[in-house]
Amino acid sequence: MTRKPCLALTFLVPMFLHSAAAHSQTPDPLREDIKRLIVRIVASLPSGSEDGAGIVIGADDDHVYIVTANHVVRVGDQPGKDILVQFRGHTEKVLAQLATHYSIDQDLAVITVANAKAHGIDGNAFPFDRLGDPTILGQGDPVFLAGHPQGVLWSITVSPDAFVEADGDSLRFESKSLFRGHSGGALLNFRMEIVGLLRRDEQPNGDALSIASLVSTLKAWGYPVKLRQRFEVAGLEALSAGGGHTCFVNKEGVASCWGDNSRGQLGDGTTTSTSQPSTVSGRRTFVSISAGLNHTCGVTPSAQVLCWGDNSSGQLGGMTSADEDDRSRSPVAVSGGLSFAAVSAGEDHTCGLTTTGAAYCWGDNGYGQLGNGTKVSSPNPVPVTGGYTFRSVRAGVLFSCGITDAGSAYCWGANSFGRLGNGSQVDSSLPVPVSGNLKFAAVSAGDGHACGVTTDGKSYCWGDNDSGQIGLAGGKSSPVPVPIAGGLTFASISAGRRTTYALTRNGTAYSWGSGIDVLSVSNEEVSATLPGQIFGTQGLRFKLLSTSFTHACGQTTAGEVYCWGSNKYGQLGNGSNDETVRPTLVSPR
Repeated sequence: MTRKPCLALTFLVPMFLHSAAAHSQTPDPLREDIKRLIVRIVASLPSGSEDGAGIVIGADDDHVYIVTANHVVRVGDQPGKDILVQFRGHTEKVLAQLATHYSIDQDLAVITVANAKAHGIDGNAFPFDRLGDPTILGQGDPVFLAGHPQGVLWSITVSPDAFVEADGDSLRFESKSLFRGHSGGALLNFRMEIVGLLRRDEQPNGDALSIASLVSTLKAWGYPVKLRQRFEVAGLEALSAGGGHTCFVNKEGVASCWGDNSRGQLGDGTTTSTSQPSTVSGRRTFVSISAGLNHTCGVTPSAQVLCWGDNSSGQLGGMTSADEDDRSRSPVAVSGGLSFAAVSAGEDHTCGLTTTGAAYCWGDNGYGQLGNGTKVSSPNPVPVTGGYTFRSVRAGVLFSCGITDAGSAYCWGANSFGRLGNGSQVDSSLPVPVSGNLKFAAVSAGDGHACGVTTDGKSYCWGDNDSGQIGLAGGKSSPVPVPIAGGLTFASISAGRRTTYALTRNGTAYSWGSGIDVLSVSNEEVSATLPGQIFGTQGLRFKLLSTSFTHACGQTTAGEVYCWGSNKYGQLGNGSNDETVRPTLVSPR
């Protein structure tokens, strides 16, 4: 088999967030989803009538459960009367009951609507997959407000407010958008996910109860909380090093790429390579991005996968009209109408994970890397055979791997060097279990080898070892996982061509193997089978690492992006074409 470059996975650079609503008259489906979870509440209180909002958090036995700010339905301990609820799309106001549970300290209350079906309310029809993670919010991050300000029903702000800080269970933000009627509504991130319950309706200092704290309290009280995440934040790839290009998604969801653009893989509408970040065209926002050999794919907040670049093997996923020479210079939607939580661009194929945990792959299938039991290539997504529910999937060079919800790793496709990890070197067009009965938290498919981190932080690799990339001395490959020596506990791992990268839980970057992008201790090209801290990274703490064929990139905990290695096409993003073994800061756009 001809050896080909590998691809890695993960990337980011700051720019202004353009709201889809500001550029189109077409309703934004994300905003429409959120509006279905927001209700209007009108209550008669001892102090007068109160008009506020609430969030639908669950439904069970023909009851709908709603959370709101306690002061919307009570004055301290004094309950309101005639509490009426109006659901999105309904003109009727429905009488609701105050639940016995409430918290004055958290300003949290629960109300219920019984006999929901009799009022035309289907408890199974709510889009409950809009739960966000407030712990990843950083100072200055954009947040949006959903409620009924000043009588404007089901309003979601277009211009973002700025997150300030988390203080205990309180999320604080600066706002010029708060008005009476917002209390009890939702604080949203740029993905239109709920991160908090609004407890203030007065400018300029906003306050919300963290949704994580709220959910914890409701579960302790015994309510059927159905809110869930659409995207597993820990698995989102915001920075990704490809064959000769790199891509990144910033904290506002804006995607940019740099480096080789001969196949349109930068997605900026041209085929002009650039050594500085170039914004992906279309004014779309993304939650994650993955750079392959000569193509790129990203997931939007609405769980749609868009791809761009080389399409010679159908790796863009069913593009109906290609540019010249089977490529697309701008993002095109993957066919099939599937909702994806993650995507991974490999060499000439792509794999995606749906929001229900099903794995699909498309593109080249000469070695069975699509996992559907054939070796017939497909320009449209085909389901990976076996009926497994996956929590992650990764496309490498001629093979793919995934982790099931039980933590078991499976791989499929080419098996030279034993890269499938099942103890043989026989190709398989069906998923085969990785040997060892290990429970994995993360897996990465590289060129001729793969690696994974177990749930207890131990790292294992298998497959090609010509440069020590699986951690064995002597260059002997292994068709089964071998533990990486050194006693380090890792949080993530990235398999490249002849190298492997890993991050410890405190953000220290290590590598083993060889190549210009994997130098430890000195700036000389060396091979190492033991993890060594990457040259030039002393003093830096990373939260993301991605390695590919000839270069690597990482994002620090401070949000800066560094790249190093080959720079023939400008893939380091520093404004030059000079290669360097020392991490260099990506140029601001």
